[in-house]
Amino acid sequence: MTYYPYFRGRMYDLLALKELCEEGWFNSQIVPIIEPVRDSKELQKTVQTFIDKKQSFSVIANPQVSVYGLNDTKLYPLPDVYNLDFYVPSAILAADFRSDFIETLPQQKSILIVNNYELFKVYRDTTVLKKVDKVLIPNVARMHKIIGAKAASLTDPFTFHHHVEDYDQLDDEFFEGPDWYQQVDGFKGFGDYSMLGHIYFDKGMPSRAIAIHIIYVTTDGSLRVHHFVSDSNESMRGQKQKFFEAMNKLEPWVHKNINGLNLTPALETLLEYGHGDKFPGLGVIKKLSIKHHLELMSRLSEYTKKSSSSI
Repeated sequence: MTYYPYFRGRMYDLLALKELCEEGWFNSQIVPIIEPVRDSKELQKTVQTFIDKKQSFSVIANPQVSVYGLNDTKLYPLPDVYNLDFYVPSAILAADFRSDFIETLPQQKSILIVNNYELFKVYRDTTVLKKVDKVLIPNVARMHKIIGAKAASLTDPFTFHHHVEDYDQLDDEFFEGPDWYQQVDGFKGFGDYSMLGHIYFDKGMPSRAIAIHIIYVTTDGSLRVHHFVSDSNESMRGQKQKFFEAMNKLEPWVHKNINGLNLTPALETLLEYGHGDKFPGLGVIKKLSIKHHLELMSRLSEYTKKSSSSI
């Protein structure tokens, strides 16, 4: 079962993906998808790292959440990827969609991402759906019925709050059910937006609170997310203090609840910051949270692969 983690190309998202690829965490069952949002050196370097490591990945041909696709002249042009066997051409079914966005070489696979049902109906009887290898859709029965065996789910199970401090209202939440690796509902693959969510903001907004989000697997195979929120949230001042307040909740929870597959190198690195006196910055916290999630998914994909092969 292939996992498609979906990321917008923000700096710390890209740094997380680049480091994970360099460290060998991705395997054939994990295909990261990047929707570019900025013409950046980080995007260029991340793509080059995937190429150097011959890791399957995809870059959306027609990004929808920024102006990246409107300017053909790039300060940091991406390396040529279209002749690489392991590259996965992909596009979003939107007003600017063209069928050549998902053209492939004989050995390549392609992905179409569909969110708009009305637009999808226009294409349902065209050759586009016949040629594409995988269609990522929300868990919508009427779409799934049309697409059939090519369907993979792309969901956003992460709860979005406008105010970070509100994550303290319910600090432990469902993320994925125990059948995520089997997809018993007929999907042939699954994807998510990690703990970032599908809602995109071009620039980060200042917040009165700091929250650290940790995804973990339970004994029944379910994925859950725990939120660790700072206490001194009356104003935006004191980011360092807020970080250590959140860490003071994270550390005892980890020691009590986390071991085995859940105790990833990224989580251990985050815990080390809690033992020091330096605030690493919100970007580093975000990067380590992403890395922890994908390191866990890498371990789980290997574990489930071994379990299925032994049956």
